[in-house]
Amino acid sequence: KAGGLYAGLYVLAALSSLGKTSFALQLADQLAAAGTDVIYFSLEQSKLELISKSIARITAQADKNQAINSLAIRGGYYSNRVQAAAAEYKQKIGERFTVVEGNFNCDISFIGDYVRRYIQKTQARPVVFIDYLQILQPAEEPGKARQTVREAIDNAVTALKRLSRELDITIILISSVNRSNYLTPIDFESLKESGGIEYTADVIWGLQLQCLNADIFDKVNNIKEKRAMIKQAKTEEPRKIELVCLKNRFGIASFSCYFEYFAAKDLFEEMPALDDDWTGSTKQIKAGRK
Repeated sequence: KAGGLYAGLYVLAALSSLGKTSFALQLADQLAAAGTDVIYFSLEQSKLELISKSIARITAQADKNQAINSLAIRGGYYSNRVQAAAAEYKQKIGERFTVVEGNFNCDISFIGDYVRRYIQKTQARPVVFIDYLQILQPAEEPGKARQTVREAIDNAVTALKRLSRELDITIILISSVNRSNYLTPIDFESLKESGGIEYTADVIWGLQLQCLNADIFDKVNNIKEKRAMIKQAKTEEPRKIELVCLKNRFGIASFSCYFEYFAAKDLFEEMPALDDDWTGSTKQIKAGRK
């Protein structure tokens, strides 16, 4: 439905615990496996953490019942299954996948310089992932007053949009969302505290729990019941996640895709569109959709 990736600024937004990094990392791995160079600027997690997540996912894709989680892998558990997954990662993904640990000192200038050097050296135009916006440091400008958080985010989003145009590349920027929208379906209002994303980004995707489609979330009250439903949905394994496209300058402007998120395995699997044949909690969600 997204129609492929184009040069421009993409934003993937969600609340915590919905798998933003796992989703972006799986997408990045798939792009690398398909032959696209990828640079993943990880401002919070280490290279070891990300690669162990990828290896854990590969073990789950081979056999969910025998999957090895990333924590065990980082702890030194190197079974034959893990070694086979690591070899598969190296062969299919590793050669085209670059993780840059930006930590908490990474700013737009660093990202721009790194990507320019990469293109000059490899003659390849990578897809760039930045994880994530809210801890991306503002560029220092001598003589200028310190920016507010809102100003820093606005400037970062604008600078990344310019970089995508200058280098003719796809940039996928991960963003957290306004916690005051915790009990409502994701929309542009959820991004109000994240700068000018609504106007600057070319594509905006939001991840949310599928249960937010239930009728109760259209009502003003019932706060206790809403919180209970969300709490329950977050404990499910797998969690039922919906990707909502809020904006798309390159194709269909509004659509949803549905996923099962196996959090312990760092794995997203696409689900069919919700329909009346589903049972259990999913059928209840369908009944609540407009």
